[in-house]
Amino acid sequence: MKLFGRPRPATEAPARPIVVALLEGWGTRAAEPHKLAFKTRTPAFNRLVQRSTVTSVDPGTACRSLAGAVSAIAQGKAPLAPHTALDAVLRTSGGLGAHEGFRAFVRDLSKVGGDCHMLCCLTSSGIEGMTEQAAKIAAHLSHEGIRVWVHVVLDGRDTPHDAGLSAMSEFMDDVAGVDQVRFATITGRAHVLDETADTKSLLLARDAMLDAAPQVAQGLGAYIDSENRKGTNDADIKPAADPAYPGLRSDDALLIIHPQPDGFSALVNTLLPDDNLTVPSARPSTLSACRRMIGWPYAAQTTPAGTSPQARAPIALFQPTHPRLPDIIAAAGHSSLIAVPAMHHALAAAHLEGCTPPASRAQQTATALDAAEIAVHAIKQNSHDVIFALLTGAPAAARGGSETLARRTIEQQDKALGRIGAILERRGGTLLALGTDTSLSDASADALPVLLSPGDGHTLLKPGTLANIAPTVLALAGLPPHETFGNASLLMIDEGHDAVASS
Repeated sequence: MKLFGRPRPATEAPARPIVVALLEGWGTRAAEPHKLAFKTRTPAFNRLVQRSTVTSVDPGTACRSLAGAVSAIAQGKAPLAPHTALDAVLRTSGGLGAHEGFRAFVRDLSKVGGDCHMLCCLTSSGIEGMTEQAAKIAAHLSHEGIRVWVHVVLDGRDTPHDAGLSAMSEFMDDVAGVDQVRFATITGRAHVLDETADTKSLLLARDAMLDAAPQVAQGLGAYIDSENRKGTNDADIKPAADPAYPGLRSDDALLIIHPQPDGFSALVNTLLPDDNLTVPSARPSTLSACRRMIGWPYAAQTTPAGTSPQARAPIALFQPTHPRLPDIIAAAGHSSLIAVPAMHHALAAAHLEGCTPPASRAQQTATALDAAEIAVHAIKQNSHDVIFALLTGAPAAARGGSETLARRTIEQQDKALGRIGAILERRGGTLLALGTDTSLSDASADALPVLLSPGDGHTLLKPGTLANIAPTVLALAGLPPHETFGNASLLMIDEGHDAVASS
């Protein structure tokens, strides 16, 4: 058997470095894993298939997004529902009141007599479906004597087009008996969350939150009902403020609830344009909270006295329950590198490394091609044992509805994959390439491709799930199975024994 023209025994571990290339949006069909489920030509992938071992994995219901996939790969298990970790905190003895970070938030805000502005998406479905948890947090703050203004983002994408009023009614039922929780503003997600959230839309949302403009005289409920009767989807309803809402004051605080670390970052950066604020992520990513006094972003106003850097720190409610794949690789004395386009840096930090963006050691790039170039440089320098290259950027183009942009993104990803494959062929090494989700694929996609190059005819890949990728990477790196993942590698030799584990 030969590896890139150099003989090695059949029982020898695959050559290093191990390059794990994550291809966002690439789906396939389980019956034909070597054929991608889109029409765009992928010559580099097709060439690799000819000399590789190929299988498919089930994306699972919780892994149909890049964030879910990266989390499953890093943790070696299907990601938890977004609210699971938060529920665990709320159920502990004392709940949020026993959490030092949350107590500090309450104490700081109480000192200046400010209100809490809670920004959240009230929906019964989708990853943002945390209505019950948001209500519990609001009720807790109210019991502490803090007035809570809720800034509602309406869904309409993962729910019926007019389900917003029901979600808001459910929220108020959950805070029944609490007299200091009020709705402040509403906006459709198209204006603050989706790709359609351009500068104009974000400024409209900012005006509503900061200046209570425009106010709707009939009240938010009647306004939403009126828009729904016109046929307007909840997601597209323009920002508006309740008549009783006074706007944001300089001694108020902002609490953000969203399962994605960068879910509201565009809006927050619009609210605080000169603050260079990155919405912090939690581990696992469930609650993002910005604990700070909000200063008016106008020259005529000043930040209130006493606002300190500590007042801007995140409320870190969650810690990782076990090490992630890069941690395990490092603990074994191996070096690893992460290359990721800047648009997904926060996501990679939260889900792959399990940290906040400032603590991330990943190298940021502009595009998937640039991420590949970082990997190529590391291969040439022989500087790392395991390299993670996130070849991302596809879904944003695809969801924008442009087939041309989607095609260009796939073509760029394929070129990046080909660049990595070519240098490994010349220098030696092992490539494990896989799709993360099916967002760029057609309706026939029911699985994700997994490609191991070079293929030797002796080492096989069995089908599995994204949770099997972590033990597979450890096996390829010649490391023993980790207790967190178990011995669930996709590698097989002949009768199905794990390739490295059986050597």
